[in-house]
Amino acid sequence: MRHLYVNVHQNGGGFVPCESDLTMVRNETIGRAVRVAFAALAVAAAIPSGAPLGAQAASRAKSPSPSPTPAAASAAAAPAVSNDSYNLAVPSVLRDAPSSAAIGQLQKSANVEVIARDRGWSRVRIEGWVPDSVLVPADTAFRANLSAADMRADPVGTRGKMVMWNVEFLALQTADPLRHGMADEEPYILARGPNSENALLYLVVPPSLMGTARALQPLARITVTARVRDGRSDPVGIPILDIQTLRRIR
Repeated sequence: MRHLYVNVHQNGGGFVPCESDLTMVRNETIGRAVRVAFAALAVAAAIPSGAPLGAQAASRAKSPSPSPTPAAASAAAAPAVSNDSYNLAVPSVLRDAPSSAAIGQLQKSANVEVIARDRGWSRVRIEGWVPDSVLVPADTAFRANLSAADMRADPVGTRGKMVMWNVEFLALQTADPLRHGMADEEPYILARGPNSENALLYLVVPPSLMGTARALQPLARITVTARVRDGRSDPVGIPILDIQTLRRIR
């Protein structure tokens, strides 16, 4: 490697370079600049073309793309929704399980929705209409023939039982401290019935049915599904029931 030396002449305690010395200084400066340029080229060659500048940017550029989240992967793999609506080609018996007892009969061309399949059987859902008069609560506590007289005769045994009654609406009122078995200012319907009975009834109205109860007119006939709270309340023995459903008979 070639070495450069600088010679100086002393002048009044200082040092003044001669012409040849200035040439050597310029050569030394140029050489230093050349070395810096080569070093910069070497660094640039080590960085891929198009990579962002800076160590952190280069690190980000080299980082692999994040893999899809499990939720995104599941959504991408979810099958397309299929059309499971069918019409019956022939009349068919409806059963509550494969090869079990019949629970109904479907006519030809009835539309059904298939919701499950099992060894040659399809579980289906069907929509239709039936008269209100044929419906009764599915609650196991339902008693079809329970009367107000039965409640007064056996208030303990009838507590919690479910009834479905046609009654006559008399008024919408709020309870006072004299009516035991109800909270103070609890809303209730004063009704008469059920059916042909001429007994007074307290039918407690839940918040969800207050709008329906307020719209009733005196002497309107209504159907209620209700649960017995107290078959013989103090002080005069009037049954108290909690309304579950309420509709006007038209």
